[in-house]
Amino acid sequence: MIPNVVKGGDMRGLLRYLAGPGRENEHTNPHVIGGDDFLLAWHGSEELNADAAGEISDYLEQPRQHWGTEIRSQVTAVDPETDERVVVGYRDQHVWHCSLSLPVDDRTVSDDEWRAIASDFMDEMGFTEASGKAPARWVAIHHGTSKRGNDHIHIAASMVREDGTRWDGRYGDYRRAQEACRSIERKYGLAAVAGREAGLGARGAKPAELAQAERAGMPHTAPVELAHRIRSAAVASQSEDEWIRRVRKAGVVLKPYYAKGTTDVVTGYKAALKPEDYNERLVFYGGGRLGKDLSLPRVREHFAEPTLESSAAAAAEWTAAAKGQAPALRGGPDDMALTPQAPVNAARWLADFNDQLKSIPLGDDVAWSDAARDVSGALSAWARFDTENRDELNAAAEQVARSAQVRRAGVPHRRPSSSTLGAAVVLLQTRTDGKGKVAGTLMARQVFGAVKALHDRQVAMKHLAEAEVLRTRALERLQRIPLTGYGDETSAPVAVAADLKAAGERATAQKVAEAQRGTRPEPGDPVKPPLPNQLGPQRSRQRTGRAGRDQGHGR
Repeated sequence: MIPNVVKGGDMRGLLRYLAGPGRENEHTNPHVIGGDDFLLAWHGSEELNADAAGEISDYLEQPRQHWGTEIRSQVTAVDPETDERVVVGYRDQHVWHCSLSLPVDDRTVSDDEWRAIASDFMDEMGFTEASGKAPARWVAIHHGTSKRGNDHIHIAASMVREDGTRWDGRYGDYRRAQEACRSIERKYGLAAVAGREAGLGARGAKPAELAQAERAGMPHTAPVELAHRIRSAAVASQSEDEWIRRVRKAGVVLKPYYAKGTTDVVTGYKAALKPEDYNERLVFYGGGRLGKDLSLPRVREHFAEPTLESSAAAAAEWTAAAKGQAPALRGGPDDMALTPQAPVNAARWLADFNDQLKSIPLGDDVAWSDAARDVSGALSAWARFDTENRDELNAAAEQVARSAQVRRAGVPHRRPSSSTLGAAVVLLQTRTDGKGKVAGTLMARQVFGAVKALHDRQVAMKHLAEAEVLRTRALERLQRIPLTGYGDETSAPVAVAADLKAAGERATAQKVAEAQRGTRPEPGDPVKPPLPNQLGPQRSRQRTGRAGRDQGHGR
């Protein structure tokens, strides 16, 4: 189950959207499935419309308006002169909105179960009397599946409690929502989200990004495409200036962030896809937002300790990128032709890399995340080389990259002597017409082995959900890729097919065992006690219909 939390200040607008047709007319039969008894009695059996949305909004807002409680957040912007983020104003932020979404292939959940799930979730989030404090008002709405086929509910809540105090869970609620979903997955026998159990975090796609990708005919969103290009360039580069040039050659607009008071000390960057139309607006993303392994400090871990010479070369390339000028250096390693022996050497380096993985302790999250970063970068580079299989390779790279999304601090971990560098260089610098010069099977076997090592580590750490998606969305994809046109035309490696089958059977058995241990509620089980309506009902519980309300009854 995936939570998506958004905060704002327009309760009425949110409820109108949830009761309306949706952006893609995906909201069919929107109806209330959770909240207090007051809301369920009035709206639990009807299809919502704009009038009902207004009534629910008024009810949820009543405590805040009665007590006059304000919750506001800062509005910031980047000062174009100093390039610093400054406060430019404040906005209302008393509305808490969270969607709970199930994977497409998860089991069917009834409205009764959704009601129990929403109730448990809001208990965990501290909105109800289970927190030991005055409850806050909330409503859960269910309608048709999303455009991508995910069943989900929306929860709208006031962050002002019945007694006028502020909900104290508004800081750290993203992390808490993930923990609550993990508990719910176990309790109701739902599919576990890969990565959560392993402490991994990946950025979700926003509706605007999905719409942009659909308009442009891209198989994934702009941030995902940027991550592929930047990560593959990092893995293929031996210095920061080389990386900057490779990123720009990949069709990425790169801009630096300078340390305060300087014009040559770069502390971060932002990136955007180069538009095909001059009238199209550039949409920039900070490196850290694209992936934890893509922040500038993490990218720099790919390279050797900086020297005065390498720092000056990087500064020159950053200046050129900031001004939109041509690269400062021509004829660098990124422009050099490869030797005939390069593909064989690359495969040999990959074999050394796989041997190195065997010596990494299972509990060394940092080292394993670095390995995942490098393998994902090699896969992304392979996708840019092999356009016929680009979608499969990119999908595998994206899944492997999840294992690199760990938070960490401390001394940088520099790239080891054995890495995926050689493979990435070969793949990025070999033209399509030179495909026959690459020993595809030899390279694929080594890349496959590296992904298999990452998979086996997750199994050993009992991160079974993450291991399962690595098996189904990375290893099995790589097995299906035909290596036609390469120097050694054979099928992709099949030596580990038996291991994959056994891993799948173990994962299935584990899911069955967990489901049997669960405490899934039966339909019709009572919901928790209702929220108190301390301010008094807005209307009589004896509903008289629209005509009655028009005559003043029921208010």
